[in-house]
Amino acid sequence: MPVALVQIALFLIIIRSVHMTFQLLRRPKKPWLDLLHYVSVAVVAVSFLLQ
Repeated sequence: MPVALVQIALFLIIIRSVHMTFQLLRRPKKPWLDLLHYVSVAVVAVSFLLQ
């Protein structure tokens, strides 16, 4: 059961990061450091999920 919980948590992290990335991309003045943060969190979560 703990493995399933971790996978669900990683999936939620990916969804939240992608959502926030698109939200920030729609702004006229883009906060690049925040964008890079959310993209990197999504990449790390995907890498953990695929292991």
